[in-house]
Amino acid sequence: MQTRTEPQQQRSRDKRDRVLAAAAALLQEVPYDEIGTRQIADRAEVSVGSLYRFFPDKDAIFSALSATWLDKVLELMDAQLAAPPPTIGTLVDRIVEAFAEFFRAEPGYRQVSLGSQALRMAPGAGAQNDEQLAGRLRAVLTGHYGVPDDGALGRRLLLVVRLTEFMLNQAFRTDPGGDPWVLAELKVLLRRYMSAG
Repeated sequence: MQTRTEPQQQRSRDKRDRVLAAAAALLQEVPYDEIGTRQIADRAEVSVGSLYRFFPDKDAIFSALSATWLDKVLELMDAQLAAPPPTIGTLVDRIVEAFAEFFRAEPGYRQVSLGSQALRMAPGAGAQNDEQLAGRLRAVLTGHYGVPDDGALGRRLLLVVRLTEFMLNQAFRTDPGGDPWVLAELKVLLRRYMSAG
């Protein structure tokens, strides 16, 4: 369960979005287990009653926040693939730089991805998201760049997605701006995996 109701009015959607933004901000400062709905409501500048109109409890707030992040990741990939550049190498650069910027812009997500904050997500949501990202890459690589769609391509691209997440975590573990050397190494690895036939 993510929300009690999907807000129809813009004002209500703004309130809900403020609740999610407040929850994300609190993740940077307070352990998940110590965050309460009153703290979230205060940070969002909404009443606790308003918060409960959208979310039945704290877990629902963070489940919705996680789903929002996963949607943003898909949108980010779609934006990079919408007009593919001339070479796979340039595409890799674009993807890595875009996802690194996402890590910089969403520190709450970064905290969760690094494992310093544990959230309950809908069962299988992360794996489903990985498969969707890999599927989008597969369509562009085969359709635009002519990469052979052999029996291993789908599995290899799922590794690409998971390797990217792992390496981004390594890049941002001790450097909030992202370790340039790790990001460069990620590009080398992805060029190899995405170009292989």
